[in-house]
Amino acid sequence: MLEIVPGSHLAVTPYGAWLAVARADDGGPRRRILRSILQETESPLLSVDSAIAWSGETSAEKALEALLSLQDDASLEGWPSPRSAPTGALGSTLPQYLAVLSDSGQALLADHQGFCLAVTGYTAEIGDALAAVGADILSVTERQATPLAQLGAHLLDGWGNVDAAGVSGLSFWPMHVGRTRLVLAVSGRPRFNQRAFAELVWALYTRYGRI
Repeated sequence: MLEIVPGSHLAVTPYGAWLAVARADDGGPRRRILRSILQETESPLLSVDSAIAWSGETSAEKALEALLSLQDDASLEGWPSPRSAPTGALGSTLPQYLAVLSDSGQALLADHQGFCLAVTGYTAEIGDALAAVGADILSVTERQATPLAQLGAHLLDGWGNVDAAGVSGLSFWPMHVGRTRLVLAVSGRPRFNQRAFAELVWALYTRYGRI
């Protein structure tokens, strides 16, 4: 029987944050756990009852197996004290995280209607254009969900604007937060393996995760 280590507050890592938002489907107990933790405004204290509730499993053993799996692939980490989710209006809170998610310092977050939620490093005109393109990419992703799913190992998470050498200078990354569909546009090389990405997703989940 797996056991809980007392006194651990769980936080979602950058990799875990991407697992939570990259797909719209339920994703099983692992993704349910990540999404449940991200909906909390403070990193929750780990307990057997919480693990069962987060995972949707009926037994403690299965719930803890899912938690252990997330820990093993570095999707979750434990902290001795609680951490708080980012607060404040998204338009003023998110740019600080967006700024470090590309090597050019240029990134934008928009919704499925082409409304820009937050932007950094772009002019207003470029931002509006990228938000519109991102909304169309979300629409294509949704309309073609069935054939895209058949690509299997060839299905990637992002959409790139590439040159003749196959190098992408601009990429679009669909994100699913609750029922809210968003797109993250990044110029240059994405840098999602940072705490800033996890904080951005956490801020979005506390706002949209239960919608």
